[in-house]
Amino acid sequence: MNKTILIIIVILVVVVSGYFLLKGGSQAPTQAPTPASGIAPGTAEEKTVLPEGTSVPEEELSPVSEVKEFTVFGTEYSFSPSSITVSAGDQVKITFRNDGSIIHNFKISELEVGTKTISPGQTDTIEFTAPVSGTYTIFCSVPGHQAAGMKGSLKVE
Repeated sequence: MNKTILIIIVILVVVVSGYFLLKGGSQAPTQAPTPASGIAPGTAEEKTVLPEGTSVPEEELSPVSEVKEFTVFGTEYSFSPSSITVSAGDQVKITFRNDGSIIHNFKISELEVGTKTISPGQTDTIEFTAPVSGTYTIFCSVPGHQAAGMKGSLKVE
């Protein structure tokens, strides 16, 4: 009888240990490991060593493009500036400020981006990556405002 109890205890220990090993092995680490050099990934100090005789295309050596920032002011019934020009692939950040006396917003329907409808004196910001070359309509989607002239263009070159 003692031998049977001992076998059951050993089997339970093996099953429980196996469960915790399997459960623990599928979890992602809670903190990313840091490089042995002490340099954080993505900093200017990080370097990639290529085998001798290997070259990297020049466009891959270019720094990441800066964010193109604009502030657009909205009044009754216009935007200032009414036209914004960027390059395809640019990271764009537009802060819209309602300088009018009624609610307004700033939309680019073709890109499905836009600010919230905001009260006078408020601001809202949108960020997006400029798409392929073309001219995209910017407008206020409050009923009647676009028809009254509250529109402009985003030119992507």
